[in-house]
Amino acid sequence: MKEFTFKAARAVWEVQSENVMNRWLIFRAEVIKTGDDKLVLTGSSAYTVRVNGDFVAFGPARSAHGFFRVDSLDLAPYLKEGKNIITITVAGYNVCSFYHLDQPSFLTAEIISGGRVVAATGDSGFICKRFTEHVEKVNRFSYQRTFAEVYNVNGDSERFFSSPDISGVPLVDTELVGEKKYIERGCGYTEYPLRAAKSIVLRGKYEFGSHGDEMRFNRTITEVGRKYASGKEYNGYKLSQLHANAAMYVRNIDTVETHSVSEPAENFTIKSGEFAIVDFGINTTGAFEFEVECQEDASVVLTYDEMLYNGDVNYRRMSSYAGMIFRVKAGSYKLSSFEPYTCKYVKIHAVGNDITVKKFGSRFFGAIGTSRKCVGDGELCEIFDAAVETYRQNTFTAFLDCPSRERAGWLCDSFFTARVEKILTGGSEVEHNFLENFLLPDSFTALPDGILPMCYPADHYSGSYIPNWDMFYVLELEEYYKRTGDDELLALAKPKIYKMLRYFEKFENEYELLEKLEQWVFVDWSKSNELTQDVSFPTNMLYAATLECAARMFDDIALSEKAARIHKAVNELSYVGPFYCDNAVRKDGRLVLSGQFTESCQNYAFFCGTATPETRPELFSILMEDFGPERAKTGKWSEVYPANMFIGNYIRLEMMSKYGEDEKLLQNIRGYFLDMARSTGTLWEKVDINGSLCHGFASHVIYWLDKLGYVK
Repeated sequence: MKEFTFKAARAVWEVQSENVMNRWLIFRAEVIKTGDDKLVLTGSSAYTVRVNGDFVAFGPARSAHGFFRVDSLDLAPYLKEGKNIITITVAGYNVCSFYHLDQPSFLTAEIISGGRVVAATGDSGFICKRFTEHVEKVNRFSYQRTFAEVYNVNGDSERFFSSPDISGVPLVDTELVGEKKYIERGCGYTEYPLRAAKSIVLRGKYEFGSHGDEMRFNRTITEVGRKYASGKEYNGYKLSQLHANAAMYVRNIDTVETHSVSEPAENFTIKSGEFAIVDFGINTTGAFEFEVECQEDASVVLTYDEMLYNGDVNYRRMSSYAGMIFRVKAGSYKLSSFEPYTCKYVKIHAVGNDITVKKFGSRFFGAIGTSRKCVGDGELCEIFDAAVETYRQNTFTAFLDCPSRERAGWLCDSFFTARVEKILTGGSEVEHNFLENFLLPDSFTALPDGILPMCYPADHYSGSYIPNWDMFYVLELEEYYKRTGDDELLALAKPKIYKMLRYFEKFENEYELLEKLEQWVFVDWSKSNELTQDVSFPTNMLYAATLECAARMFDDIALSEKAARIHKAVNELSYVGPFYCDNAVRKDGRLVLSGQFTESCQNYAFFCGTATPETRPELFSILMEDFGPERAKTGKWSEVYPANMFIGNYIRLEMMSKYGEDEKLLQNIRGYFLDMARSTGTLWEKVDINGSLCHGFASHVIYWLDKLGYVK
């Protein structure tokens, strides 16, 4: 962590509103180009920067509670000769989420031209207005993210972004809101190319039904206001407080007619009561950006998803409300979302009157492209390209699980994605920030002392955590240290790792196995997750591997010896030939095997070193020959429950890579990923569509292809 000091700027916000939920402000300054111009800024929760109305950047970089990473943006490429208008739109969310932190709103920003501060918040040079066209009291977008986006568009904000004449625009007063801990960004910057929609693929008609009551029972709505044992609550606006409810509004739109078309998406008209579905060609992540014209007042309603389901957009497929409303006055407007969203298809409805849509696109949010290429056959290159897309869309100042439903920095996912960063970039900048964020706070609200959050930066007011993911933090930390030799981060992590291990000691039984772990014990998105008590053997295999990693990093032979005893205990208790049993339950003081077997448990055994091809040759042979993407068709070993992509199939593939089963690895890669790549251009969370279709860990296929020599 490197501290940062502003030259003149101080943290400010609208007077007496730093804790108001979903309050958006626009800060504006005018500057003369000197050729040496930069904008230095950070804030809470999120901001977009524009120059003369054109999009420049989104920030800040993700950081821990109470720490704020500072962007330093070179403005020179965006400035014209003479006077320029710089605007910073800041969304102050003030709600718990897995994406933006629940912290008071503020902006700290200064513009430096020719080595001189020409505008600074808390000093001079910036004016501020409330983003009144944005509707503040709206429903949440998903359980894990903040709010949906609804706009009443009249052109005021667009004028504030770019017009020299802002006479009559109401301004607000700002005030200082206290000192903040500023740290350097710590990772490079990205680019934001505009990806245009490829074509219109469907048109149709809709009617308004009455389905609103269905939405009342989704946890994104029912959880709002729930108080947890921590004293915190899942906050947001309740139904009775909403000024707009995008969730219920779009739920009431019923498709009544649809037909396939093939039209360009550059400039098209949609009549009132009709819709058009545009196709981006592949899954993509970014802020929607387009122009709209209407002769009379109308509403533009968007719904979107990563695939078509029964020939339509299912905006609720992942328990989020993938809908957005722009209510526009008669005229012409440039419209955009503030936050990024993920989709392959967007359904655009014209409500009230006809609309003309121009240049519909997505301002891409993600890592910059790579020069690395696949040198395999066509199928492998299709999979590689989809993996690169998946990596890019899930690497944006932190590793994400998915760029859609959550945008959350999950452990375990990051173990896999971090390997890809090294291959594609040659460095580990994002991984450094990702791991450091977990280490910066002294403690975490609602979590036991010693436990790291399952994902972070995030708010976990409910007290939920995944003990297995703390173990994956240790596994990733060791690999990060091998990649970078970063002694400083390792030293910062050491006391927290030992505190974590002391936490786990409380659950050790007479065999030194973890028993009755609390909260969400996660093994795999499969039957495995139903077999985690009282003693989860895959979890204990992972525990042993964790102890081995810590032993190597900190030269602690006692941890190594303990790991060996745990491996031995698992082999003696769990292995019944030819498979390992998933769990044991305590009955009359004794541990009794459940008699349940999962593919994931077997994969964990080899991934964690509890088994090797030498110690369990029969099991290894069965896994190599009889399991994999074709097992559902063959029906072999039906008594063993199948694994899912996250993470059972991945540790299967890692096992193949580890033990040199190269030909089988390639066959499995094709079997698992080719259909995904061809369907969405990205790789998925699960074997089916019941999850994210662009999931960060899935980019790890690049790691295997690189080891096999197919990446240059």
